[in-house]
Amino acid sequence: MKNTLADFNFFYTILRPLVDYGTYNHYRSVTIKGRENLPKEDAYILAPCHQNALMDALIILLLRPKPTAFLARADIFQKKAQAKALNFLRIGPVYRIRDGRDNLSRNDEVFKNSRQVLEHGVPLCLMAEGTHNDKHQMLPLVKGMFRIACGTQKELGDKPLYIVPVGLDYDDYEDVYHNVCVSVGKPIDVRHFMADYEVNEPVALNRMRDALREGLGREMHNVSSKEHYADEYAYCHLKTQETLRTLHLKNNPWGRFMARKHISDQMALMSEEDKASRYAEGAAYAAHLSRKGVPLWFASKGWNLRKSLLALLAVSFTVWAIAPIWKDWLLSNLIVYLPTHFITKAKIKDPQFRSSVNFGIRLFATFLYLLVTFIVFLCCKGIWMALGMLALGLISIHVTPRILILLRDVWYWIRQQ
Repeated sequence: MKNTLADFNFFYTILRPLVDYGTYNHYRSVTIKGRENLPKEDAYILAPCHQNALMDALIILLLRPKPTAFLARADIFQKKAQAKALNFLRIGPVYRIRDGRDNLSRNDEVFKNSRQVLEHGVPLCLMAEGTHNDKHQMLPLVKGMFRIACGTQKELGDKPLYIVPVGLDYDDYEDVYHNVCVSVGKPIDVRHFMADYEVNEPVALNRMRDALREGLGREMHNVSSKEHYADEYAYCHLKTQETLRTLHLKNNPWGRFMARKHISDQMALMSEEDKASRYAEGAAYAAHLSRKGVPLWFASKGWNLRKSLLALLAVSFTVWAIAPIWKDWLLSNLIVYLPTHFITKAKIKDPQFRSSVNFGIRLFATFLYLLVTFIVFLCCKGIWMALGMLALGLISIHVTPRILILLRDVWYWIRQQ
């Protein structure tokens, strides 16, 4: 059986930088903290929370320039085209009981391939919760990762194998040009559990699961309430600015992520009576913003029109500078202006796959559009005009979203008043 997780793939190697480039430009910002926690020489398994389908894997790829292998639940491999795309990205299937007991034996080959990947120094990423969840909340952790870890550690002997918790936090799961925060936690040494594993495997696996749950909880925004999730999440946004000041954090995507995380961590320790009052505040705040048509992520930014005068001036200068060539600027890259997320909302039933499909549409359409534009201008206007349009298109990928983001912020600020 071909090991799609480890085998060299020429096209993957060539296209990987383009995909990473597309991921960075799909978001307003990607903030990564804790890269120093990734083991430098030793084998390790990345264990992120799973909140945004394939986008989680694309964000994890940004942690390192070299290949990373992935395992994902088998049901998303049922469609041939989707399975080919996943295999191309070095993502392999893991079979669960719900996929049929007859399929469970296929995990033997999957786990063997996974051990080969780790033994050759390639990180393996397994989504810790086993299934995606479009909530800032930890789901129960699956044990397949720990079985792979213990089996690999036996093969490695005294050489260490680590499990690294990774928290992912998205301002918005579906729309483009939003912020993502990535928090890499302290690695968990699998060797510490091997004595128990040799004597009582279930005990060892449970201990590893508890250690990862604790480690992952430190790196992600984990809303404590399931029943009142929406109310608590809204309360976190309501108190973001106040918490930033209390903790002396900067008002940037990372600071706001840490503030929301701190609020939920504190609420988990409160009495039910104290929680109830905060749920009520959060529900009222969410209802107020809903009436105005303002999303939580914007309201918690503390965005102030006066404080953004420099940004407004910068955008005004940019618009003035490109005014003489506005037609060429517009033609150089039409894709950045398109609200393609409306297409995915209409066509994709699973909301957690919408961002992934939207990303694929925009990435493919952008590079196709740049190529076609270059060829058309090459044939009609000559090489220099074609190169000029290509340069404008690449500049537009970076500049135009910033203009659209600021206009979006101004629009929400007006609605909020």
